[in-house]
Amino acid sequence: GGYQQEVCVRAIAIDLFLVLSAIAALQAYWAFGGLWPAEDEKALINTVIGAPHLDHMPGTGPTLVVAALIFLAGLVALAANGSLPFAPQGLARIGAFGAGLIFVARGIAGLAGLSIFKIWIAEPFATLNVQFYSPLCVAIGAGFLVLALTGRNAAYGGSS
Repeated sequence: GGYQQEVCVRAIAIDLFLVLSAIAALQAYWAFGGLWPAEDEKALINTVIGAPHLDHMPGTGPTLVVAALIFLAGLVALAANGSLPFAPQGLARIGAFGAGLIFVARGIAGLAGLSIFKIWIAEPFATLNVQFYSPLCVAIGAGFLVLALTGRNAAYGGSS
């Protein structure tokens, strides 16, 4: 019923927020020179970017912008569910729909296009992308689409 749907949708929103916050924190860590899960900068590039032509990670500023955008996406997930009372839920659900499309597209592109472009993509990124990064993007995107289409308002047929 409505209550079970609300609990499930709220769990999706919280899970998305937590996963995206962790990814944003990792981006911020890299922005300030962190190397995990690699031993050196080149190994980090090959693991998380997969661009063999790069010799240096992107700069602090651009990496912090990416971290902020990923964290903002996590907040959109909470807002789309109505978990942030100060945020306009309708607008957040539109944002969740857009984020869902972007994440699903990234995941599908990573899975579909990898075999074509593998000669230009470094290992271990190529393998990690197929095993983890792209499936995670599809799952995150699917979660956003659920939030966009079934917020609290939809579950109860009115405002909450």
